Amino acid sequence: MRYLIIVIFIFYSSNVNASRLEQLYLESEIINNNRESLYYDPIDIVIGNPDAKVTIVEFFDYNCGYCELALDDINDLLEQNPNIRVILKEYPILNDNSYDLSKLSLAAGFQGKYFEFHNKVLLLKGKVTYDDAIKIAENLGLNIDRLEEDYNSKQVNDMIANNKVLGYSLAVTGTPAYFIGDIKLEGLVGLETLQEVISLIENDIYVEDYIIELARGGDSEAYKVMVRYGLF
Repeated sequence: MRYLIIVIFIFYSSNVNASRLEQLYLESEIINNNRESLYYDPIDIVIGNPDAKVTIVEFFDYNCGYCELALDDINDLLEQNPNIRVILKEYPILNDNSYDLSKLSLAAGFQGKYFEFHNKVLLLKGKVTYDDAIKIAENLGLNIDRLEEDYNSKQVNDMIANNKVLGYSLAVTGTPAYFIGDIKLEGLVGLETLQEVISLIENDIYVEDYIIELARGGDSEAYKVMVRYGLF
């Protein structure tokens, strides 16, 4: 509960057109309206426990330095919590090289090596070229002819296009961007923050419930949002 208060103040305090709580609520509604595509797209590769209650979705770009730093957070979460599932959404927005690496990563997934390839590409220092990525694939024992065929396939291109459409719908303008339950987190938020939001969802605490609880406790801003959107 404490973290949700922090989220409200950090991410919504600068908006002058609507209250912080109203912005948080409206964003949660956008997430809920896109829930199936965000959390349950059958073509997504799921890492961790496929039957877990809590899902973390990360939109990332291979040329994003913050995404490289965030890799440790995802790996630590998977190691520490056996009851989460992670979905990585390829979101190449920085340059054409990012797009090439995303296509190769998805192609590696068709050979069962998505997460291994993902980790090695992000951990390679400096700009990772197409040839660098092919060497990683070779070291992982992938069939390179098949990899390059899948790299050029309509399926891979469609997967990235679908991620772009979803990201635009969710107002993802930078990476990394995380979605957990009905909460969106932007930037390198850190392991502790991710753990606190996971705890909220594990305990069935969602944005609407939080606003109602605040309103019943006498918060006038929360009461206005509750009445305006019929949260009873």
